[in-house]
Amino acid sequence: MIDIFNSELLKLLIHPVNKLSKNFVIGLSGGVDSMVLLYLIKRFLDQNKSMKINIFPIIIDHNLRVESSTEAENVKSISEGIGFKTTIKKIEKQKPNGNIQNWARENRRDLLFESCSDLSANLLLAHHLNDQAETLYMRFNKNSGLDGLLGMKTITFWNGIFILRPLLTFSKEEIVRYAQKNNIKFFEDPSNSFLKYERVRVRQKLIQIKRNKWENVSTDLNKFSIICNKLVTKTNLLFENWLEQNFLLDKCGVVRVNYKSALTLFKQSDLYCIKFFSKIIQTVGGKKYSPKRKQVYELTKALLNNDFKKRTLGNVCVLYNKDHIFFIREQRHLNYNLDIKVNKKYIFDGRFILISNVPGKLICSEKINYNNISPNSPFYEFKNLINKTIPCLQTLEGKLVKPHLNIINQKNNSNESIKSNSFGLYLINRVLI
Repeated sequence: MIDIFNSELLKLLIHPVNKLSKNFVIGLSGGVDSMVLLYLIKRFLDQNKSMKINIFPIIIDHNLRVESSTEAENVKSISEGIGFKTTIKKIEKQKPNGNIQNWARENRRDLLFESCSDLSANLLLAHHLNDQAETLYMRFNKNSGLDGLLGMKTITFWNGIFILRPLLTFSKEEIVRYAQKNNIKFFEDPSNSFLKYERVRVRQKLIQIKRNKWENVSTDLNKFSIICNKLVTKTNLLFENWLEQNFLLDKCGVVRVNYKSALTLFKQSDLYCIKFFSKIIQTVGGKKYSPKRKQVYELTKALLNNDFKKRTLGNVCVLYNKDHIFFIREQRHLNYNLDIKVNKKYIFDGRFILISNVPGKLICSEKINYNNISPNSPFYEFKNLINKTIPCLQTLEGKLVKPHLNIINQKNNSNESIKSNSFGLYLINRVLI
């Protein structure tokens, strides 16, 4: 296992996405998966002294169990005992009445992202082959489309950081055997056996399937995910030419699509057209997930059947004008209440990565009569709507700074263009990922 892991980790560490940062945060839960990852990385660094990288384990205390704080301190002690400077972050938010696991996952992710932003680091997570199989099985049961069956990737770009998963090809059994063989101490979260949680039920179901019907179920689900990724990649390559001719994304976060071409696409493949519109709405609206396929289908069908009345979905106004469909961010649910620190990455409205080399606070561009749209732009007619959705920066001295706007393509796994301009907004393009 060690040699294969070292090879996998080395490929990830020397990947071009890491040339801008040699800092890495490890999400350290204290469970067997993350503890084995920690020890494997320690062993790798001991054997590769020339690798000049910095590892920062971050423990998230979900504050859901009485013993969680003590457990977090014990994990920190183990981590620091083998040479890593380790930090505990506690979730202070009040827990909801339902869907605890989703709440915990989102808050854990937010705190890890905050740590990566503070340290200018990428993120190492301990997801493994069985986690992948569980995710795919759940998505099968929910009738996910092809995109939903792609599963997790060894490298994922998410909101300005790269998530690396060096254990993704290893099974849970291999990880547990390594922990036992090397006397690695870990802590079991009792909620991992609570059948009220969907993932726990799916985990038990896959164990039964493996035992009684399909020995290689987890491996085969992962192979299926790899095939889906290849298929989507090739399909997207074919579709990119269509995009170049019929799709325009402006760095202010608005989109224009040729109406007649969209109609032709819908007739040829309504599923692909719906997928395309879903990703546009997610990009323009800034929501974590695309809207439901049924909602997008109804909207798309209405538009392409000459029903041109103004519609909204996922924080996005959808308008028809001059043989084009326009997607523009609504003027609601916009939070300008951000105090900006120097050279720290923020996410504004789920749409933009924000970074500034001067501190200050955000204000709406429209309030200071600043126009982000050129008179020659095809979006100029909608400038008043668009300007209300773009922030400017007011420095501590009261000076107003307009944003440097750019687009970062999430599908390309590259954040080289993210630089500490005086005040930069980088639109996250989620189309075709």
